[in-house]
Amino acid sequence: MIELKVERIGDRVAVVLDDEVLKALHLSVGDTLQLAPTADGSLQATAREGWIDDPHARGRAFLRRYNRTFERFEG
Repeated sequence: MIELKVERIGDRVAVVLDDEVLKALHLSVGDTLQLAPTADGSLQATAREGWIDDPHARGRAFLRRYNRTFERFEG
C-alpha cells in the first residue's frame, strides 16, 4: 500500500508524490494524473503525458535538457 501526504502549499492543497508513486503510475513532472470515480465508489487513476496536449512541449523539453550542449557549440 502506498500512502500519500496531503499538504498545504501556499493557498493550494497538494498531494506530494514520491519517486515510488511516480514509478508505479508511470508519471513524470508535467504529466497529468486523472482520477475518475468508479461504480464501486473507488477512484481509477489514469496518467497522460503532458506533451500530448501541447505538440511543441516535447521539443521544448528536449531543448531545455540539451541547452548547455548547444551553447558549447555556439561559443
